[in-house]
Amino acid sequence: MFALADVNSFYASCEKVFRPDLRNRPVVVLSNNDGCVIARSAEAKRLGIKMGVPWFQLRTAQFPEPVITFSSNYELYASLSNRVMSHLEELAPRVEQYSIDEMFLDIRGIDSCIDYEDFGRQLREHVRSGTGLTIGVGMGPTKTLAKSAQWASKEWPQFGGVLALTPGNPRRTEKLLSLQPVEEIWGVGRANQTKLNDLGIFTVEQFAALPSASVRKLMTVTGQRTHAELNGVSC
Repeated sequence: MFALADVNSFYASCEKVFRPDLRNRPVVVLSNNDGCVIARSAEAKRLGIKMGVPWFQLRTAQFPEPVITFSSNYELYASLSNRVMSHLEELAPRVEQYSIDEMFLDIRGIDSCIDYEDFGRQLREHVRSGTGLTIGVGMGPTKTLAKSAQWASKEWPQFGGVLALTPGNPRRTEKLLSLQPVEEIWGVGRANQTKLNDLGIFTVEQFAALPSASVRKLMTVTGQRTHAELNGVSC
């Protein structure tokens, strides 16, 4: 079993850590030289602000409330990233940092002493109390399924930011994959999305049901490995 811990709206959340007055305000972070939007808080997303919007367009747009804008501060983000990863390492036996705000955790056997989702909530509280940042946690028997679970943990608030896909509950996995758009599969880019859509493949469940040989022909060995992982085979 793997867990994927991912900080919610990382850059924007970092800017809010030391600004409690911005807790429920829409915040965006701009790229180098303030070119375009590279991060949005949940409140900014609800206003319809898209990733990559040029700053000059955002500056003149009309919103129901003021949007707080920050230039990117990579020293701050790196410092808080290191703190988050250190806190995750304190609770997991083996870890693999994937990006500045994401880390995979090897959680094999942890269910012998604590329920997977209880452990995920423990991770969330440990990081929140130590850094002020909120993480989402997805768990699964492969890294790709853990990534899908983590996507769902953010997409649907009823999960409370934690979702475990376990071999003992295949119906939950099937339900999630039937609802997850194929473009949300980890590693499926725009070109592969177009190929799959042209074949009538719009959900992850439909992709996972394809013959392995067909996937390899369509998306090379990398796509074939992703396909295997969605079917529970760790690659």
